[in-house]
Amino acid sequence: MNSRARTVTIISVLSSFAFVATLHVVRTDLAPASHRLSEYASGPYGWMMTAASITLSCGLVAFGFELWIRSSRNAIDWLCFSAVAVAAAGTMLSGVFETGGSDLAETMHSRASAIAVIALVTLALVYSIPRRAHAHETDRVGATLAVIAAALALLSPVFHHTRWTGLSQRLLWVVLLAWLLREAWKPALGGSVSGHGGHHAEQ
Repeated sequence: MNSRARTVTIISVLSSFAFVATLHVVRTDLAPASHRLSEYASGPYGWMMTAASITLSCGLVAFGFELWIRSSRNAIDWLCFSAVAVAAAGTMLSGVFETGGSDLAETMHSRASAIAVIALVTLALVYSIPRRAHAHETDRVGATLAVIAAALALLSPVFHHTRWTGLSQRLLWVVLLAWLLREAWKPALGGSVSGHGGHHAEQ
């Protein structure tokens, strides 16, 4: 990846993780297993949850910028770029519209969060799962993380109204952040988003 885009993505993802990790320390009144991350937005440290959403959105924008630069503009590349753009917008909106407020804010937060997760899981699957016949071009670790994220996303509605809803959400969040951080950290697989090469060579 472009060094500047990679740096912004990595710093943003780590910052988002740090904000949420800090909230787990200062908000001991919320049991992580049974309370969802959005509940941290209410209360004296709510700004940290908002900051976590904004920094993650900035990281996704930087990641999307790099995808655009390297894109060969084929169908797979456009799908990846569209997914990361939707994920960034959804993440930003979920931070702006916090829970615990009006019904409108609650609805906007819930829908924006769901859309962001679906888009990010889609990005992870399309970006990581091999699309060429040569085994050496397979991103096995990225593909594994993407499949785990997809499985957790599918199971999320099952656990949503149980005492494990918080744990389910956190596992999904950690896996997606791990995938994004890894893809920003490692060298790109090939010269384009989809690994098919292309006219946009990696810088």
